[in-house]
Amino acid sequence: MTGTDFKAGIVRCIISTFGKLPLGFLYKVGDLVSWFLRSVLSYRKGVIYVNLARSFPEKKYDEIERIAKDYYRRLGEIAAETIWFGGCPGNGKKLHRQRIYDYVNPEVLLDANRDRGVFCMTSHCGNWELLGGIYEYSYTVDLTGHIDMDNFFVAYRSMYNKVSDKVFHDNRKAPLPQYKGQVEDVKMLRHAVARKDDKPIYVLIADQFPYKACHYVGTFLNQPTVGMLGGFALAAKLGFAILYMRQERLERGHYRLTYEVITENAAGQDPEELMKRYFSMLEEDIRKDPSNWLWSHKRWK
Repeated sequence: MTGTDFKAGIVRCIISTFGKLPLGFLYKVGDLVSWFLRSVLSYRKGVIYVNLARSFPEKKYDEIERIAKDYYRRLGEIAAETIWFGGCPGNGKKLHRQRIYDYVNPEVLLDANRDRGVFCMTSHCGNWELLGGIYEYSYTVDLTGHIDMDNFFVAYRSMYNKVSDKVFHDNRKAPLPQYKGQVEDVKMLRHAVARKDDKPIYVLIADQFPYKACHYVGTFLNQPTVGMLGGFALAAKLGFAILYMRQERLERGHYRLTYEVITENAAGQDPEELMKRYFSMLEEDIRKDPSNWLWSHKRWK
């Protein structure tokens, strides 16, 4: 066992222990965390307020202040949910009792996957740290009877800190410890090409600032924006379907996943147009519920 594994194991043990507490109690702790981040640390306050003011120039200061306050509250909720999620290793029953995420229309995913692979493009809405459990979130349709878990993948971006990277990597699959479907985004090309005939399903967070090649999206949230074209270009190359995976926050402790078809077959289509369609859908969702997105991220640089 390496030093990184040892340190990560200790942190995961702490998370797993606290994660066994009721989610309602963890939310109360999360409220204290959000107050501390906002009122004491002023955590990324400049980034958050600048992002909001530039994205919503039509809003008055008190409206921006309200969204920012709601967003800090959301950070506390995300922390509480992530710890709770890490406390249910191998326990799909706990997820089903809470129903923290609900699929609205899993049949759209199944239909898209019938003849080809699928890229599900999602975002930093909802709680992206819980995406490793989405295989267990379908209550109306049993996905295990239609989709092979070994062919269902969630992409992630590695963290600079190796201990944090290991902790979050393991925490994201806590309810499914046997799950081996997390794929580092820089390995996506080779991974998808090797499995293209198996009709794989990939879940990608596609709204991050690109760390390599930048492609112009256009105006997104009132600002010139660049995006990551990789997943859209790969879907066009392999002839995969592309779905927009919407994450809505219904109330504390409950999110809703909805699929919307961007294209049933990306072959021969312009990846940039597909990417722009995704960002258009995302902006519509953000404007409906502004505090549900990651405003503390330095999205525009």
